[in-house]
Amino acid sequence: MRKRLTDRFLATLKPPPKGRLEVTDDAGAGLVFRLSSDGACSWAVRYSIAGKQKRVTLGRYVQTDPKIGMTLASARKKAAEITASAKEGTDLPDKEARQRAEVEQAAKRPQTVESLLRGYVDAYCKQSQRKWLETERMFENHVYPVIGRLPLSDLRRADIVALLDHLQNDKGFTAQVNRVRSNLIAAFNWAIEREYLDANPAAAVKRRKIEKPRNRTLSDAEIVAIWNAADKLPYPSGPFLKTLILSGQRRDEVRCMTWDEIRHAALAGCRDGQNPANGQAWVIPGERNKSKRDHIVPVSGLFDSLLADLPRLSDAPTAPVFTSNGQKPYAGTRRLKEIIDRESGVTGWVFHDIRRTVRTNLAILGVSKEVAERVLNHATPSLEGTYNTHEYWPEKCDALRRWADRLAMMLEDGAGNVVPLHSVSSV
Repeated sequence: MRKRLTDRFLATLKPPPKGRLEVTDDAGAGLVFRLSSDGACSWAVRYSIAGKQKRVTLGRYVQTDPKIGMTLASARKKAAEITASAKEGTDLPDKEARQRAEVEQAAKRPQTVESLLRGYVDAYCKQSQRKWLETERMFENHVYPVIGRLPLSDLRRADIVALLDHLQNDKGFTAQVNRVRSNLIAAFNWAIEREYLDANPAAAVKRRKIEKPRNRTLSDAEIVAIWNAADKLPYPSGPFLKTLILSGQRRDEVRCMTWDEIRHAALAGCRDGQNPANGQAWVIPGERNKSKRDHIVPVSGLFDSLLADLPRLSDAPTAPVFTSNGQKPYAGTRRLKEIIDRESGVTGWVFHDIRRTVRTNLAILGVSKEVAERVLNHATPSLEGTYNTHEYWPEKCDALRRWADRLAMMLEDGAGNVVPLHSVSSV
């Protein structure tokens, strides 16, 4: 139907029994009034662009309030603009839709350094990094307070340099400075891929030569002193530290050990020659260790005795071995280090030095490099890892047994007798 539309005429129209009634405005410009069977009224425009017929909906019809819809006059005006632009080769509705999308996208884009880094942590780190929480805390503690509010459009290389200067000179950090730099480079590269940034302002910032490679190895006397200090501490702190010494594994791998990771060696898939292996095994899953592959640690002798004496605060299979409440892993390593330093008299060491000490002692005991590296779960060359699938179970058992025997001798020499692994009480 075609008719010169007026508000009076539109008020007389009754909804069709079903479907939709359409009336084309005889005033031209392709304006169409649409009335649905449910009484809904709306405007549409028919137009032609590049020989192609198109239709676009303008909005609902209202007689007087343009805030909630389009009046007849405003609909005619918009229809005239669309058809005039189409004659000039411009698809006005399509152009406006793109502009709206750009505005919406811009509103979602991070505007400050902090909003960008928080987006990076949520969208990438939490999905891809095993220790994403460390990255989040690093940004919160060291980056946000200094440059977090800085608009991305104002971020320059000098801002990154000033941040690192602040951490190095004012805060006295060393290794942490380069870790902040590395994490910022990774975050800004992520932002470039998503066109939040055109260039990486941290890419040309040089790594600072303020870190000295650690080569601290604990002497026999220091190991004995640390062990004896740990022997005086209750569960979970004392046994946690002893497990670090006995196993040579990484701090967080030990700290977050769960009871279901301790299983019979045969059930862990270990084989001694052609027969299933005996004894206990600690299976550190790939998602919880640096190599990202399951790592099997023999559990025997002193290590087995220590685990057997530990209290179990929860019956859940995945309950932490070292815990204060049966739910969350032990988290008192900083306080523990302070106590051990004071009680043992050994200073200038970190937990990772224990791992280096174990590796050094394996060499002293004549354990081959190939076996020692597998005991510590160090990465192997790609071809070696692909073609050599030997589990080294008996060799790893022998290596850790030798280390436990040497530790027992060190304790006997240092204390007059072998320090017993007595039961410990819960705290």
